[in-house]
Amino acid sequence: MENKVENKSLKELQEDFLRAKRQKQTDYESLRATVVTSLSEKATKLNKEMVEFHILAFKELGTLFELLKEYSERHAQGVGNFTAQEGNYRIKYSRQGQASFDERAAIAEEFIKEFVSNRFKEDTDTHDLIISLLEKKNNDFDINLVQKLYKMEDRFDDKNWRKGIALLKESYNYSLKRDYILFQYRDPSGSWKTLNLNFSNI
Repeated sequence: MENKVENKSLKELQEDFLRAKRQKQTDYESLRATVVTSLSEKATKLNKEMVEFHILAFKELGTLFELLKEYSERHAQGVGNFTAQEGNYRIKYSRQGQASFDERAAIAEEFIKEFVSNRFKEDTDTHDLIISLLEKKNNDFDINLVQKLYKMEDRFDDKNWRKGIALLKESYNYSLKRDYILFQYRDPSGSWKTLNLNFSNI
């Protein structure tokens, strides 16, 4: 073998080298085509399944959330988060958006303050408590405080009070920005682990 190599001319050696190089290039390109095509096809399939699962998950959890709203005062306005757990599985669903009140809320505030001033002149504790629920956060009413007023709606039989609460409800707006879902499972040690499903770009 060594004699054959020694007997080859420089030109023949160069041709052998180029041939081997071309073969390596061919092998690489062939493997590249196989790997890229195979992985891309699998990625496409997984992406399709993720999109379908994304739609299904938000649809079914949205339905669950709507049912929760029917009997949960905390979620009655369509805000807040909830966690659903069954056995070793847990799903956390959160709604992120912006709560706001339109111009009717200012009129509602006047009705409520007029009622409080007339009704609780001698009861400063109750007066201050109700007024504190009208405190603003970032120049708008705080929905968490306002919901406490909602709970008190039937407590007082007064025209100004009822009109104020009604206007507050009518003035409320909630702009949903994004929903988030987190899937978790409990491992043998009892710790909760997160299933890494990135829905953010779907």
